[in-house]
Amino acid sequence: MGKNGSRPEHELLLEAVRIACPGDALGMPLASVDLRSRQSMAQQALRWTYVLRSRQRWVRDAKVREQHQADARDTLKLLGLSAAQLQALGEASTLVVRVPYQHEALCWEGRIFPWEYVLAAATREQRRAAAEGPLPMTVIRELQVQHEVEGRWQPQPREAVVLPPWPQLRVLFVNALPTELGERWTVEAELRNLAAALPPEVPAPRVLNYPSLEELTAELRARPPHLLHFAGMDSHQGLRELGTLLGKAALVEAPESEQAGAASRVQLIDELLADSRRLLDGLLLRGASGRPRLVSAQALACAVAAAVGDAPAYLTTLNVWNSAARLAPMLIAEGATRAALGFQDAFDDSLAEYALVQLLRQLFATGFDLPAAFSSVWEEVRALPESVDATGVTLWLDGPVFVDPATRAAHAARGHELARAAAEPAAPAPAPASGEVRCAIEPFPELNYAVLHNAQPLFRRFVLSCEAPERADPVDVEVAVHLGDEEARFERRVVMAHERENLTRDIHVPLTADVARSVHEAINTSLQVRVRQGGRLLYHDSHRLRLLPVDQWRDNRRDGQWLPSFVLPRDPAVVRAVSQSQRYNRVLRDDPTAGFEGYQCVPDAALAVDGRIDEELLRGVDRQVESIWATLLHDWQLGYINPPPSYSRQLDSQRLRMPSTVLAERAGTCIDLALLFAACLELVDIYPVVFLLEGHALPGWWRHPSFREAYMQMTGNYSGAVRADASGSSAANAQTVPWHAGRASWDEVRQLIAERKLVPIETVRLTEHCGFVEAIESGIEALGDRADYDSMLDIITARQRQITPLPLLQDLRDVGGVA
Repeated sequence: MGKNGSRPEHELLLEAVRIACPGDALGMPLASVDLRSRQSMAQQALRWTYVLRSRQRWVRDAKVREQHQADARDTLKLLGLSAAQLQALGEASTLVVRVPYQHEALCWEGRIFPWEYVLAAATREQRRAAAEGPLPMTVIRELQVQHEVEGRWQPQPREAVVLPPWPQLRVLFVNALPTELGERWTVEAELRNLAAALPPEVPAPRVLNYPSLEELTAELRARPPHLLHFAGMDSHQGLRELGTLLGKAALVEAPESEQAGAASRVQLIDELLADSRRLLDGLLLRGASGRPRLVSAQALACAVAAAVGDAPAYLTTLNVWNSAARLAPMLIAEGATRAALGFQDAFDDSLAEYALVQLLRQLFATGFDLPAAFSSVWEEVRALPESVDATGVTLWLDGPVFVDPATRAAHAARGHELARAAAEPAAPAPAPASGEVRCAIEPFPELNYAVLHNAQPLFRRFVLSCEAPERADPVDVEVAVHLGDEEARFERRVVMAHERENLTRDIHVPLTADVARSVHEAINTSLQVRVRQGGRLLYHDSHRLRLLPVDQWRDNRRDGQWLPSFVLPRDPAVVRAVSQSQRYNRVLRDDPTAGFEGYQCVPDAALAVDGRIDEELLRGVDRQVESIWATLLHDWQLGYINPPPSYSRQLDSQRLRMPSTVLAERAGTCIDLALLFAACLELVDIYPVVFLLEGHALPGWWRHPSFREAYMQMTGNYSGAVRADASGSSAANAQTVPWHAGRASWDEVRQLIAERKLVPIETVRLTEHCGFVEAIESGIEALGDRADYDSMLDIITARQRQITPLPLLQDLRDVGGVA
């Protein structure tokens, strides 16, 4: 209890979370809160955070989306909203979620909760049924900072921001991208496009390139900006990319604890990535030693607030991942800015950049009516084709969204007055919007064959844009990859239907060139790009391209997901292994007629309502797997061998042995053996997975298709799959493609194994003459440490998304007959 028998502060704060709409500006409170319902709020926040960060599994399945919509309605009812209140919310075009703030450790559940999706999903069917067509909905958040008055906490009043005329407006861009990542990533194009979106009367933005925290605060103290923008990477993405590029032994400066003001020390990136409690939400700035420094969200907010003093920024935008839950609201809570915009998890960089450019344009066009500008941009972004995969965009304000019309009109008039004051008396009328197309093109410097084979992008970005698409002539795009004496080409005529046409995922080249299919070592070639509009040549350049061998795989965020293409069920050695396994299958199942029928040995009628299946029936699946194990153990008699050289400049590359090569050499690495075993399982129609650990890999299998379907639909309770508190969350880096669940999936995977729905097996034990049950126990043990876990790839999901096996090379076919 609180003072004098009053209720605890966290209960009063949680009750103060309200959802408001234009017809109810006061807002709908959540249910009266006790300890149990507070736990429910935390559970729902963690659960929905994980479900949404793993949305690639289910977002394209209409039936599953409908299930999640119904679940969203149930969640809001659980939090205290009635059917009538939900009906009222569904009739509003703008909703406001008000979250109180005293300090970071209280009511963090209300700040990390993904209100934008849950509110939109819960009302989607109602809005879709509207007579005038689907009603758009925009969700904005207000952070109500509290202060203590005579022993009671009350919202802290904030004075309105008075903006100067445009010629006096100060804009600051902060590039938070470590220099070590400069060869792979760049934010220069983003900053140029944002600067171009500003009116010509606004002075050119100042730019800080990878500053230290001290350099940043010195700049803020000298020239407090009205508009502040951070570009680059958040702590989660940045440390992961640094670890991939520099190796896990690379060093970084990080706080010794999660306490605000904690001293920093030099630590291994590997240690931070392994401990979700210490991997705090924040940014990477330059440290005193020159190494990257992890600056937590609250430490950054406190430093910025102290520097700007009584002149907080009007708006701070953060084009970095995982910036909506803590980075954005902490900047408001500490008084560093009046409004902040962030993104809830991973996103497409070019789409986020486009949204921010449009926000700046709308902001100046509306006289700095931020809610109106945000609603307009959000509606426009939702109409783009690629928005189906987009993350949530969160706008936090420190003041009310809903104000009386007179105040809103006065605010707009003030904005237009500032715009008029900025214009020169004799300034010419603005030129009409142009139909000339601009190109933003950035190719990847290296590609491996699996990327080309799966028709994946050749470019990090390939975006065409123009101010007036209705006036734009068609654009002709030509891309050519030179492969020896042959050439693979892509050609398309683009008619500009929107201000922005993103071709990044559309451009791929056919794989008819023999050199691409047969290259055994990396080769240097060229990628030529030509873009024409009418008689004008908009872009023409030749980029150097390094093409990696067919059997080379790169274990990084982009290329690691193509590992299913190295699972080769049609390799002659795999066919041979399954044929040899027939006799073991018959013996283990005590049936001389038994064959490999996959899951047919478990009839559909055996599936109970609660999803449980008789264990004896499931053993029929396990015995088929065991027969393959027996063949590889007794007949193949494999040994362990180091991987072949990759000759790559990156630390994340590894040459993989095809199954026929493993058979010919009677040896393989851990990942070679994992891929071999997974291929055998796929051939007999038992659904395989591959687990990736730090420096290790092993396979596994689903014991029944229904277990995998439930995993893909994500309709269960996942609150235990996320660890979170006031300073960070383990849900970062959850999932970017449907078949590849990242580091955040460890708790979920462990639960599936504990429920005997998913079985791992340590295939390295084949080289140690180990029994089947002992190998399974070793697999379970290998997955027992969160720090070692990297990800799980579901092979059948990859196949359903057209991630197919690599074509076999002729020399690999030839060795398939080795005895």
